[in-house]
Amino acid sequence: MKMKCLNCHKNMKKTKFDIGYGIEVDSLHCEECGFNVTDDKVLNGALVSLKEQMAKEVKIIEIGNGIGIRFPNEIVKGMKLKRGREMIVRPEIDGLKLIPT
Repeated sequence: MKMKCLNCHKNMKKTKFDIGYGIEVDSLHCEECGFNVTDDKVLNGALVSLKEQMAKEVKIIEIGNGIGIRFPNEIVKGMKLKRGREMIVRPEIDGLKLIPT
C-alpha cells in the first residue's frame, strides 16, 4: 500500500536521506510538495549515531590565570561560534553541556 502525502495527498516515494557523516535514513518523500516522513525510532537512532561521529576530543588549555577549551574548526563553523559570544555551561550527570546563547 502506498502512503499518501499528508499535505497534498499525492503518492509518496521511498527514499534515503544522508543526514551527514554517511548516515542514511529510510524515509518517504513527496516529490510534489517536498513533505517527508521518517519513523521516529529510525530518526532517533540515526541522530545518536550522528552525535557520536561528530564528537571530538579537545584539550583544556591555560588562558592567563584560568583555563579554556579550544574547539575544532568544524565545530566552530557548524555551530557558528564567534569570539566574544557567550555560552551557558550546565553541569549534567554525565558531564557538562555547553549552550550557545
